[in-house]
Amino acid sequence: MFKQTVKSEQDVVGIWQRIPSPIVSEIISLTDIDFVTIDMEHGPIDISDLRTMVPVYKKAGTPVILRVASADFSFISKVLDLGVDGVMLPQVNTAEEAKRIVEASKFAPLGRRGVGGSCAADQYGKVDLHTFIQNENDRVLTIVQIETEQAVHNLDEIVDVDGVDLFYIGPFDLSQSLGLTGMMDHPHVVETIQRIIDKVQEKNKSVGMHGVSLDFIRFWRERGVRYFTYGMDNVLLAKGIEDVYRSVR
Repeated sequence: MFKQTVKSEQDVVGIWQRIPSPIVSEIISLTDIDFVTIDMEHGPIDISDLRTMVPVYKKAGTPVILRVASADFSFISKVLDLGVDGVMLPQVNTAEEAKRIVEASKFAPLGRRGVGGSCAADQYGKVDLHTFIQNENDRVLTIVQIETEQAVHNLDEIVDVDGVDLFYIGPFDLSQSLGLTGMMDHPHVVETIQRIIDKVQEKNKSVGMHGVSLDFIRFWRERGVRYFTYGMDNVLLAKGIEDVYRSVR
């Protein structure tokens, strides 16, 4: 179970998928990547695309995290019913916002996720409903993104929210919020990221972040981060094509 891998602090590196294509999903699933994060905050992917993309990953055994645009109960219920392994909410600035994603993604007593059943996640009723409900809270990763100065200010309250499994640092938005856009080596950015990591680990919870570069990943891995997302399918495709054709000209 991917959630247990994350909670046990094993090193994992995933990729972003922004291209709405099950073929791209299949290509990614054939690699040794630890997980994929499908991005619905940015890019053109919608729910109809997920219905063809997620089954590809499930068949291959590749864990799927979905970054949603908001903590909409109905939408999160639908995507969890597809069998995704976790949901991630961006721009979480307060404990109340963190509680909303927990309520939407967890069954009682942690949350208020609606009980539907007969969906892909419970193998269309093959799994007993009571067993399914009991197992889902253990299976689904609930992730909140810490990526603003306001979130850092409210960090004590946010990390105390029960049911959040991982706190994911968005370094670009965080640096922008600090007035230091893209300046990942700036002391204030580094100190702020370290403060987030320390606070999360102080509560014995898991922390992750977007890997800006390989050096960035190495730097923060040495400081205790074990969960990274690195690289985007659309960027890697463009770069791969460009590199190949530059080499033959």
